[in-house]
Amino acid sequence: MSALLLLMLVILAAVAVLLALAYAISGKLLRPPRHRGEWTPRDLGYEYEEAVVETREGFKLRGWFIPRGTDRTVVVIHGYTSSRWGDYVEKSVEMLARRGFNVALFDMRAHGESEGRFTTLGYLEAEDVRRIIDWLEGRGTGAKLGLLGFSMGGAITIMLAASDSRVKAAVADSPYIDIVSSGRCWIRRLRTPLRHILLAIYPLVVRLTARRAGVRLEDLVMYKYAEKIKQPFLVVASERDELVPLEEVKRFYSILSRSNTDAELWVAPAEHVRAVLVVPEEYEEKVAGFFERWLQ
Repeated sequence: MSALLLLMLVILAAVAVLLALAYAISGKLLRPPRHRGEWTPRDLGYEYEEAVVETREGFKLRGWFIPRGTDRTVVVIHGYTSSRWGDYVEKSVEMLARRGFNVALFDMRAHGESEGRFTTLGYLEAEDVRRIIDWLEGRGTGAKLGLLGFSMGGAITIMLAASDSRVKAAVADSPYIDIVSSGRCWIRRLRTPLRHILLAIYPLVVRLTARRAGVRLEDLVMYKYAEKIKQPFLVVASERDELVPLEEVKRFYSILSRSNTDAELWVAPAEHVRAVLVVPEEYEEKVAGFFERWLQ
């Protein structure tokens, strides 16, 4: 066997290994580990209803509805790999219910106890939340509707605020602005020698993941939605966010505020989605106060 042929075989084998690795990683991204917990709204002192909403494809989304005897409702939307049992979700639900809002919270597809073969990183999840809004409207609790989304849930909030006039006010906490950029930030945080290999194959991983999920990457970049948001909108950026670059959030807000005089930005002294836990009093003043002002 000639040295050239041997070299070609080695290169082909290396390419095959990298392709297989990229495909395996994309599968892991599409099927994140499911997070379940034990607390219920009753542990917070509130009665609640078990709720099920079907997606367009027929997947069952499972969640809770906390009625507070009002027509003001806030839908809380968790982030990627989290669920309605996330600690930041629990804290925000307690805050909103205590301030007198109805609260709806569901596990997104392929998360928690909801059905679904894989996540689409927010794209089809936005349509799923639209179904939840339909459900709230059908039971007469969707007239004064707000959204509070975290991370991926924040991106879902952005997409829905840009496309659904039934959303009267919205808060996006630590939303990813560019999914490709956020993924790269996540890899750079890893403390492993494989980090450099992962960064090298990352563009391939992203394209494989998007293709397998049936999503266009440009639909997961939030700048395109900013000018379409007309309702009051609060962006909560995390000062020490290692997943979402602060400059991206500020750029998004700059575009948003050009055509929306009711847009606000708060840079919280916290890490990704942790503001509600790190500075709870200030968070309540900013977020609950925002909803009380606009869900009249």
